[in-house]
Amino acid sequence: MPNATSNASEAHLAQKRKRLNLDLAPAAYDLLQQLAAESGKNMADVLRTGLALYGIAQEEMKKGRRLGIVKDDKVIKEIVLP
Repeated sequence: MPNATSNASEAHLAQKRKRLNLDLAPAAYDLLQQLAAESGKNMADVLRTGLALYGIAQEEMKKGRRLGIVKDDKVIKEIVLP
């Protein structure tokens, strides 16, 4: 059973969060559902992770770096931001 301290902490965190309504194309929604199912996360968590990765890519791009997928020290896919 949660104690009063954890309830107060959760309530404080909920007050800081912002709610967002999002319209997605059917293909994007299907991909989001698929990624959530495959990862065992909910769709909001998948979007949060994607946002964090986008932030990393953008920050590194500002430094003149690129973000990519590497296998055996060879870049096999580069992630290019629009």
